[in-house]
Amino acid sequence: MGSWEEVETRVAVSSGRAPSAPRTTEPAWRREALRALADERFDVLIVGGGIVGAGALLDATSRGLRAALVEQRDIASGTSGRSSRLIHGGLRYLEQLRFGLVYEALQERARLLRLAPHLVTLEPFLFPIYGIPLLQQGFYGSGIFLYDLLGARRDGGFAKHLRPASAIEYAPELRRRGLTGGIIYHDGVEDDARLALAVLRTALAGGAVAGTRVHAEKPLLDGERLVGATVRDLLGGERFEIRAERVIDATGVWAADPEARFAELGGGGEFIPSRGSHIVIRRDRLPAEGGLTLRTPGRVVFIIPWPGHWIIGTTDHADSRKPEAVSAPEADIDELLETVNRQIEVDLTRGDIVGTYAGMRPLVGDPGGSTVKASREHRVAADASGLVRISGGKYTTYRVMARDVVDASLGKTEAKRRRSGTADLPLIGAASLGELAEIAASLERPLRDAAAARGETRATWPGRVARRLADRYGREAPNVLALARERNLAAPLGERVDHLQAEVAWAARHELALSLDDVLARRMRLAQELPDRGASIAPGVAAVMGAELGWDKRRQNTEVKRYLESARREYGVPWATTG
Repeated sequence: MGSWEEVETRVAVSSGRAPSAPRTTEPAWRREALRALADERFDVLIVGGGIVGAGALLDATSRGLRAALVEQRDIASGTSGRSSRLIHGGLRYLEQLRFGLVYEALQERARLLRLAPHLVTLEPFLFPIYGIPLLQQGFYGSGIFLYDLLGARRDGGFAKHLRPASAIEYAPELRRRGLTGGIIYHDGVEDDARLALAVLRTALAGGAVAGTRVHAEKPLLDGERLVGATVRDLLGGERFEIRAERVIDATGVWAADPEARFAELGGGGEFIPSRGSHIVIRRDRLPAEGGLTLRTPGRVVFIIPWPGHWIIGTTDHADSRKPEAVSAPEADIDELLETVNRQIEVDLTRGDIVGTYAGMRPLVGDPGGSTVKASREHRVAADASGLVRISGGKYTTYRVMARDVVDASLGKTEAKRRRSGTADLPLIGAASLGELAEIAASLERPLRDAAAARGETRATWPGRVARRLADRYGREAPNVLALARERNLAAPLGERVDHLQAEVAWAARHELALSLDDVLARRMRLAQELPDRGASIAPGVAAVMGAELGWDKRRQNTEVKRYLESARREYGVPWATTG
């Protein structure tokens, strides 16, 4: 894998079977997970810790099954942490007449707004319309009206048609020439990596077992029947067997790589790996009341609201590179800039970009075919050994994908007897919007007191941080603040950073974080948001993690160096010089 694994394979795990070489303190949660993986027999083993693998773990656990998951890197470190961060039906799929897919996705959008309101929010998006007034307004208006009828209206109400003047009021820098109006509709925005983590942690709270930095090397067979997997602990280097009645391959795009896939699977369909690139710019660089949806020939580009920033994406291009550590190429970045500048008169340049990221999507289709036209519907396939693989699909419909793959693994009779329980299962930390507002209000006073004690002068900082804590952790936010008090970690990580030092300790204790990349790239998303990729705060983050994970000063320095190397490669601006 990446540089993190290269250094960590030299660190042993104190699991009772380890050699006597010097080793770093292992967090208790990982010791217990590895011991359970090696010693127990599971009803189902899931390989892959993206959103679908995490969803399958939760689905199986909701049925009363003893379930386990292994992930060779971090939770959501691949595709599931590099999406457009939208929970949506997919307007452009209506043009492809995939009404069933859109309806299903909108059903799941409504469910996530109810089951994870701290992680998924409904945001307005403006669809500006150019061209012949009645023709274009009628064409796109009828499409969005169909979107409403298929379920979008349930959460945000019916879309609203705007005259050109009102569209410009919403986004003042819209290109005026040819503008005939606009349509405001609503879609969901989410933190993809944190949502995947919340799904997995909900499963853990229900009794599931998960091990990260554990690579499933090959299937474990009893004759011709699959009975588990041979795995290697990437931190300690040990190999051991995990035994399970059923095995699910949820490795996504990794299954398209013959060198990386867990197992061969006959009749499983073909993958079309598709690269989706994104750029991140400061919020003040593009004035608008909310998100925008820009139509280009053959696809759509979104300008997505994000705290203090806009995320602009995505591209859709075939890519045969290795799926790990994919970065956004300059051609994709220029393509996104050109799309925005064509419809919005802000003259965005490369210098406006504070970060980038790219992910590989495992679409289902014919090799060599168009990635734009490849199906976003999912496919479940199985072979004679009992291995079941899930591929394709959309982030929004992960719960349905997880349900279907567990159904297939159990078989029709057992699946009917043990039905999925995830349709109405709130994710960890979930609270109503009213309760989230109350949580934020309760946190503001102690944060203000802590800021005053430090001589903090930013008047809006306590309120802003309180709101973000509630939005990120939900009902767990007061516990994060309690940890801040216990460990004297209520200070921000750095200048103009709205994250507390305590969040680092919380990630190491409760959110399976084992590296700076886990924290800064996925638990906090600062690797993409800070122009220096977090170089100014990385030593402080390493110090807090070191206190939790037993890193001495030398190890902390090594972790900072490794993190910055990978962050600049994966999330940086390709042409920028780095110090």
